[in-house]
Amino acid sequence: MPTDAEALAAALRRLLRRGLPLDPAAVGSDLLDLPGVVARAHGSGDVAVRAHALEGVLRGQLARFPHAPLAPAARMLFGAIPATAGTTLTARRAEAAQAAGYEVHHFRKHVEPRICTLLAEQLVADTETFAAAHVAAPRLPPGERSLRLPPDVFAWEVAEHEEALCELWSRLYALRAALLKTARLASMDGHVPPDASHEVLWRYAALRVAVRRYRAAYGPVLLPASNAPVAPADLEKLAGPAPHLPPTDLALLSTLPETSDPQAFAVLLGESSDGVRIRDAWHHALTGQLTDTTARRTA
Repeated sequence: MPTDAEALAAALRRLLRRGLPLDPAAVGSDLLDLPGVVARAHGSGDVAVRAHALEGVLRGQLARFPHAPLAPAARMLFGAIPATAGTTLTARRAEAAQAAGYEVHHFRKHVEPRICTLLAEQLVADTETFAAAHVAAPRLPPGERSLRLPPDVFAWEVAEHEEALCELWSRLYALRAALLKTARLASMDGHVPPDASHEVLWRYAALRVAVRRYRAAYGPVLLPASNAPVAPADLEKLAGPAPHLPPTDLALLSTLPETSDPQAFAVLLGESSDGVRIRDAWHHALTGQLTDTTARRTA
């Protein structure tokens, strides 16, 4: 469900009574349950942990308050600066009104709600951005926990789902590792070795296969904190910037059989003119991303 900015603005107005630093007991669930807050609290259900995460989010958003003329007043109002931190709402409001150039009564009735609305909109945007860019990997259980399963169909289905998730994430991290390796080699030698480029493309294709299999069996990949779906393209971006391939080339890659290593994959691509074109275009694009070859050519 999309976050309701109006409800968040009301929650922020209630939070103003105490301001920052936050009192965990005085913070409502509308704010503590924000996906970005839950994720930053590492999924903890402890109110104090979530309140600490929420305070970090609020301070960060107040530091980047979008309305420049009201930004100092917003920070004073919420107690995000030492001068007003921990003081009463009456004192914070008076300081904020003076900083913004308004009479206190006018500030309370007209400016204060505007500040809360703007901050609520920032929290909505943070939720949307966080959902696209921060997807938590499956948690690994402690080593002493037994993997023995009961002879139960439901237990088998749960394990099969976790197996699919772990396969997906293992391929995502493998792509990340291949990209980092290639970036390191390019930085050392000034060029991208073809074998390294082939490995990145192989890992990229393998991740797409895992995503396709998961979606076919279980539907969209979901954020653990909010159950919000994550587009495959956004999931791939977590590994790092990779060359963009047109839909026709992506479709061709999806028809290739899986191979056990990047060399076999490169050979498979070399068996067709389209495969050679994709392989060479990928290598050229990756080289342009990781070295200054393109810049030297156009200088």
